[in-house]
Amino acid sequence: MSEDSVMRKLAQLKAAEAKLRDQQAKYESDASKKRKDASAKKRSAERTSSTSLRRSYTNSALKLENDAAALDKKAADVSKKLADNLGKQRQETANLGRARKNAESVQARADTKRRSEEKKHAQELARISKPTVRYIHEVRHIPAPKPEQLRVLYLTANPRIWDEDESGDLIETRIRVDKEVSDVRAEVRSALHRDSIEIDHWPAATPLDLLRGLTDKKPHVVHFSGHGGGKALEFDNGSLDSPEGVEVQFEHLARALGATSDPPRVLVLNACDTLDGADVLLAAVPVVIATTTEISDLAANLFATVFYRAIASGLSVRVAIDQARFAIDTLAGGHGDVIASVTREDVDLDALVLVEPTELS
Repeated sequence: MSEDSVMRKLAQLKAAEAKLRDQQAKYESDASKKRKDASAKKRSAERTSSTSLRRSYTNSALKLENDAAALDKKAADVSKKLADNLGKQRQETANLGRARKNAESVQARADTKRRSEEKKHAQELARISKPTVRYIHEVRHIPAPKPEQLRVLYLTANPRIWDEDESGDLIETRIRVDKEVSDVRAEVRSALHRDSIEIDHWPAATPLDLLRGLTDKKPHVVHFSGHGGGKALEFDNGSLDSPEGVEVQFEHLARALGATSDPPRVLVLNACDTLDGADVLLAAVPVVIATTTEISDLAANLFATVFYRAIASGLSVRVAIDQARFAIDTLAGGHGDVIASVTREDVDLDALVLVEPTELS
């Protein structure tokens, strides 16, 4: 929903609120006047010595009180409508915040795309303006460079073994991230282009490990397996005696991923509920693969192993995601659509192949 449509809806709700408040005030005022007149009738009935007049005053007072009660009911009905109206206003206010954030995200992606196009244009101008130098001597055979391996920075973190649930009871939060890495490596070793992918595992990863990995390894893919949710990931604090989680919000994660001369192409967030808010990461990474809700150990393991085997077999990212969804649906009790992705507008996942087939594979 666009920001303008939400603003119009809010304006309509506020106008309706003003009318309802006027109605409520009128009903309450009329009810008060009816009760005042009823009291006057009762006093007149008490003062008169005429039986017929007393009966008339009493009947008039009763009718006025009934009218006041009916007006009270109308005022109460209006009060309910007011409460419903205010609830809708709160919802539309939240929608307005989301619409503005989405608009900012779209603008950020457009600005990134524009800067990229400007950079490519400048590079092309520099290339065509560079003088051509020809050497007149024996031309020797220069072998073509070997295809570059796909480098995967595989970060895992599981600092908390126990946590408290809503009732205060301890629950186990341990997840088998190390088993996941072992299974992924086994699958890749048996893949068609196994020599074209390198998986560099960093266990108990801290936020600084992310920066070190980006600087030292210059990965094409950054993978995180651990705990997530609330638009954040939980890294390790690196302590041996007092291990705790270190929360890294997505906006800070985007800054870290962008703080390198060669940002990764793909970010994989194999943790619970990581799709919400992932748009902000597109400022640094063209493709983000995440989860729409909670994900079980089995589903997370299947996703990682099937996904990377498909990638190491030269399949596209779209096909790798679809194969992982199928594995979760058939082997982990369904809900394969827990795996989702967000991309920049110029990215085609069907055409994105991270491991290109070679003659030596």
